[in-house]
Amino acid sequence: MSPIHHLLHDILHQYGALGLSVLLAGGIVGLPVPDETLLVLSGFWMHQGNLPLVGTILAAYAGSCIGMTISYLLGLKLGMPLLHRVGPKMRISEKHILSAEAGFRRYGKSVLIIGYYIPGLRQLSAFFAGVSKMPFRVFASYAYTGALIWISVFLGAGYFVGRHLSFHKVMDYVLAHPEVMPYLIGIAGGIAFSFVLKTYLTYRSQFSLYKNSLLP
Repeated sequence: MSPIHHLLHDILHQYGALGLSVLLAGGIVGLPVPDETLLVLSGFWMHQGNLPLVGTILAAYAGSCIGMTISYLLGLKLGMPLLHRVGPKMRISEKHILSAEAGFRRYGKSVLIIGYYIPGLRQLSAFFAGVSKMPFRVFASYAYTGALIWISVFLGAGYFVGRHLSFHKVMDYVLAHPEVMPYLIGIAGGIAFSFVLKTYLTYRSQFSLYKNSLLP
């Protein structure tokens, strides 16, 4: 078992779902927490019965939403000077800042959903939403929906691994070969994006039918 695996195991074992919530919130704000690994581990331990199913899901969702809300408020109240001052201390480079800013300007609200699957952008998308003075209601509708999809994908992956595969072998391989992580994140992101797109198209078609039914 790797050192990071041991550390996450100890925190979750001692503090349970509360530890998961705090770690995820901190990771989204910018602390060096391996969020996806944490969620996969939690999903595995849910399957093993070491973490409560409902409590873990709620804790992961709450932690994600809290982290995004804190980042949004920091961007709204303190703006870019804060990011340039503390970013390097939190392993957020100028390159990350420029890329995230360009992505947010180009894709806007969609970044609050797809940004969860891109390290660096996940920590900055909510911040830029605050900097741009996005209304909180709009921010919350996108960011909180994205959080629900994100935790579902990675908790579900851990739960599936716990049921069908040797978890420790898979995790040891991933941690020994970190270059495969972007591919795993890309696959998860693709699945999540497909789910979001399908849901959006379904609701849009239903709304169109409803609107047409009201026409004389």
